[in-house]
Amino acid sequence: MNTRLGRRLQTLAAAEISLVLAIVILAGALIAFGAYIRSVSNELTGTLTQLQTSLARTSLPNAAAGGRFAASLLLGTQSEIVFLDATTRVTVYRRHRADPQPLVTVRGRGDNTGDPRTSGTFARIVVGLATAFGLQPLRARVGNVFVIVRSNDLALVSAARSFVLPLLVALAIAVASGFLIARALTRQALRPLEDVTAALERFASGDLTPHTIAVDTHHELGSLAAAYNGAIDQLERAFAVRDRANAGMRQFIADAGHQLRTPLTVVQGFIAILRRGGFENPDDRDHILDTMNDQSKIMASLIDKLILLERWESPQLAVPAVPIDVGTLVADLVAPIADAHPERRFEVSTQGGILAKIDPTEFGYVVTNLADNAVKYGRGEITVRVRSEDSIAVIEVADEGPGIPSTDAKRVFDRFYRGAQRDVPGSGLGLAIVKRAVERADGSIDLKTSPNGSRFIVHLPRA
Repeated sequence: MNTRLGRRLQTLAAAEISLVLAIVILAGALIAFGAYIRSVSNELTGTLTQLQTSLARTSLPNAAAGGRFAASLLLGTQSEIVFLDATTRVTVYRRHRADPQPLVTVRGRGDNTGDPRTSGTFARIVVGLATAFGLQPLRARVGNVFVIVRSNDLALVSAARSFVLPLLVALAIAVASGFLIARALTRQALRPLEDVTAALERFASGDLTPHTIAVDTHHELGSLAAAYNGAIDQLERAFAVRDRANAGMRQFIADAGHQLRTPLTVVQGFIAILRRGGFENPDDRDHILDTMNDQSKIMASLIDKLILLERWESPQLAVPAVPIDVGTLVADLVAPIADAHPERRFEVSTQGGILAKIDPTEFGYVVTNLADNAVKYGRGEITVRVRSEDSIAVIEVADEGPGIPSTDAKRVFDRFYRGAQRDVPGSGLGLAIVKRAVERADGSIDLKTSPNGSRFIVHLPRA
């Protein structure tokens, strides 16, 4: 026990268990003493009966004659016989079983100094207990002589004293057993508490490795261990989320650096060429400036998208959404894209009256990015549909091929993921923006792809 609580509980349990054991031992000792007293009482009754039977056949002239007769009997050590007549008191008793003859003392009637008596606190306690257990002297009259048969106090106290040492040894064993039992029970009872304490101390020392604790559902403190294990599970999940976030952040920084490095390298290279004055031809200089301007726009667009995603991660900056006709909004957003690409056929099919609580600016990123991707990566006709399914507004943007490889389809919504078609201009942030905008509108987006084309399906709760 290393805790103060453990030591207190152990002391209390040891005291209670020792007390119970001591009570059991004392109760057993009293039962044994009671059995001994019953045997003494039986011996007294038998002695008196034998005397009455024997003396009834003869005439007992005086107490002295009674004493001589009693001395001839096989008298036990537990009995004491007193004969009283008008002038004489005769006491007969045996000190030890090995004595050849009982002791016979003759005195005046009122003189009892020769009786086997003992003194002291212990003797008084023993005699008192014997009386409480029903040990009483027996009396009878034979002729002119009174006969008293009672217990031998010397033998009674001696017999009781022989019980004392075993009783003390048994009590000592009870105390020791109580301490050992209390120690074992307290350790078992506080094991979950000690395990939890040890685990928390490991955490405090810097060891953050999660260690689960075995749980006994029948144990009183099993709920504590279960709660700790639940906290450990939460901690493990938090660590896993932290690790994924750190890994994602590292990947994000690496991807962002890579995306920015390419246009920046181009701009720095052309700046170096211009400083050397390597191009005297105005057309070459114009080409360089146009290229630098285009790369600057790419960097600016990339930075704007990163800022947009970061701003959308903050719930405090959420724009209050209002019910908007989704079909009308989608048709208005797709129209300029279709006009800008007359070589591609657009089929727009919308239903009126489908309302959803969305921010039109944020949802504009969804429609324009999906339509723009269909133009850049797809072939054939581009289909845009808006329909209603029960309480859900469904927006689909589909093309006719060549589809997205299955290895890329799992990661198309990740930031900076470009897939295999890296020859097409882009930053890899468009679909990440789409997914985040849909999530901010409490919706979801799915991708279904095959060699015959790809379909992006957006689900929004209807207003």
